[in-house]
This record gives sequence, structure tokens and C-alpha cells, in this order.
Amino acid sequence: MIVKNLLVVGVVAGFATAAAAQDSKGSWSIGGKVRVDAEQSSTEDAPNGGTKTTSKSSEVSLNRAQFTLTGTRGSDSINMTYYADSNELYSAFISHKVNDMITAHFGKMKVLAQSVENSYDTIDQYDWSWAAQHAPMNSTGARVDFAVAPDHNVSVQAVEGVSSTFGEEVNGVTPVIGFKKSGGLTTALQYRGNVNGIKPIVSYTQVRTTSTKGTASVGTGSANYGNGYQTQVGVGAQGSFSGANVALEYDTVKFHKQKDVAGDKDSDITSMIAHVSYPVGKTSPFLKVVSETWKMGAKDDIGDMKAMNLSLGVEHVLDDSCRLHAVYMNNAMTEKNENKKDDKETMTGFNFGVTASM
Repeated sequence: MIVKNLLVVGVVAGFATAAAAQDSKGSWSIGGKVRVDAEQSSTEDAPNGGTKTTSKSSEVSLNRAQFTLTGTRGSDSINMTYYADSNELYSAFISHKVNDMITAHFGKMKVLAQSVENSYDTIDQYDWSWAAQHAPMNSTGARVDFAVAPDHNVSVQAVEGVSSTFGEEVNGVTPVIGFKKSGGLTTALQYRGNVNGIKPIVSYTQVRTTSTKGTASVGTGSANYGNGYQTQVGVGAQGSFSGANVALEYDTVKFHKQKDVAGDKDSDITSMIAHVSYPVGKTSPFLKVVSETWKMGAKDDIGDMKAMNLSLGVEHVLDDSCRLHAVYMNNAMTEKNENKKDDKETMTGFNFGVTASM
């Protein structure tokens, strides 16, 4: 209720301000992007004490079709993004620049979580870390950005209790979990800066909802997937060195233990990410490496997982509207006392986008 009241106040104040600024010229732009990929994948499963199996698949898929609408008038702006491929209103918020130091945002927006990886446009991503897969989705609320100094910004955010994507299959069990959009607030604090060309991003996110609980059988124990309360920390930085663009980050996700379950433990995800690209004219080879661990909180550490993910690819810009890409990905995962899984995938495709201003 608090968030909804803030949203109403923000919308009214924003449009009232825009209406009063009759001498301010408004500007609008509408854009669309489509991403199509041809994918070939091979998955090798080697269960502990079982028979190794390999499965293959190939498909051509529409990975994204999105439309955006942005408008600015005076100190106010509006931003909307719609995903046609999934029929989802991804974001819809208004922004009001209070002064040179403070900007307020109200509506459905991206939740501040993780570090560098979560700041990328989703249409440009090929493989996500576990930390990103368990970061909260977009939700409705408010955010205030403070320009505390030149090139240094602090953001404070409060949104409705969010849904999170859970469901790593464990021993054939896919837990029915997900934070409900009812009760509680998700809050976040983020710092962004620029120090001599190095751009740090530090985030702390607390996901708090109703007492949604989730567990899954793992060997002789039980894995904890949270009690409706999780915290995330992301620390990272971007920079350019000798022509190469480099991004490094360290992310953690903690699913807090259920206090009413004897012997229950926290469940923790840790993701370390390195992304390097080297633009040469209109062509940019890139490499992304992710090292991850997931401590499930089960008895005798049964089910704990480790993974090493590699993405090697190249992007080539044909013109302002079209970009080609080819990517090879290898995701190797080992589950303690259970099995090993090795995914290999190649992806070739294109992004096509157009923008019109009014």
C-alpha cells in the first residue's frame, strides 16, 4: 500500500509539473528491436554411479521482440518497454528531475541488484550467471537517485515484494518456489561512480516478502531455497585498458534459513564474472568467464554445486540498425556426490532495431 500511494503521488506530481511547463518543448521517440538466433546445443549428463547420456537439439528462435517508448518534457520523462515475444510489460515508469542533485522515478522498473551484469540490456546477453538468474525481477515502486558529486551517484529503491525465478532441478525434483507479489518490500541501495575511467557499481538488495518457503529433497538431506527473505550483494567495475573493455564482478545471493526447521542452514550462491571485449572497427570479439558455487544448506553438503561457464563470441555491426553475432558457450557443472553436467551450445543470429523521433 505504501508503494502504491507513493506511485500515485509521483504520477500526479510528475504530470502536474509537465502540464505547468507549457513553454517546455516535449520530445518523443519510439523504437523496436528484434533478436533471432539459430541454436545448436549438446548436453552430457554423467550421474554418480549411473550411465552417461547425451542429448542434442537445434532450433531457430525469436529470442526477443521489444518495443520502447520514451518521452521528455521539461524536467519530466516517461519510459516504457514491452516484450512482444512474451507479452510482458517489462517497464513503465516516469522520472522527475527535482534539481541538479536529485531525480525521482515511479512505476515498474528494474530492481537494483547484482553489479555490472544486471546493468546490461537483456537483449544483448547470451548466458547468465546463477546470481543473475536469482536476482529479483522488475517490480513496481519508487527510486531516488542522488548525484552526490560529479561522476558519483547513490540510488535508493523500494518496490513491491517481487517474484524470483527458482527451480534448479535436484534429483528429479523441481521445487515449487517463487517470491509472491504480496506483502513486504524489496529494498536496494546502489552506488555508481567513475574514478579516472574506472566505473564501479556496488549494490545491496534485500528481498522481503510474505513467508513463502521452499525446500527440495537432496540425497539424505533437504536443500533450503529461502523463507521469503534473501539478501544480495554485488561488487564490480568496468574500465578500458589498451583498447580492451573489461568488466569484473563478485556477486552473492543468500537464501536465509527457515527458523522453524531444526538444523536448517542458509543457502548461498557465489558468482565471479569476468567479461572482456576488444573492439576492432565494427567487429568486437569477446570472452565471458563465470566461476560459481552454490551451497545448498543440505546435510553433509549433499547437492552443493560448482560450475565454470565460458562464452566466446564475436559481434559485428553492419549499420546503425543491424548487428550480427556468433557465440560458443560451454557450461560445466558438478554436483557433490550426485552428477556432472556439461552443456555446449553455439548461437548465431542478429539484432535488428529502429528508432523514430517525434
